Amino acid sequence: MKPYLLCLTCGSDDIMKNGTTRRGKQNYKCRDWGRQFVENSQWQPKDKDTCALIERLLLEHIPLAGIARVLQLSESWLQQ
Repeated sequence: MKPYLLCLTCGSDDIMKNGTTRRGKQNYKCRDWGRQFVENSQWQPKDKDTCALIERLLLEHIPLAGIARVLQLSESWLQQ
């Protein structure tokens, strides 16, 4: 039975399974758009308030290690 999913980009319901991720989650692919996605991904975008706070802290010349520790983020994410 085909899972009822919608493409996150175009909203199409023409979805097929497309293998698994390195962590074992099921990958899906939109047949219309060609985009690959995971149903319940762990990745969530940071909210605008957090990004604004990071920018203010960087303007105050606070080290990345300190910002990462306080906001519980990875230093590699901050460097990007």
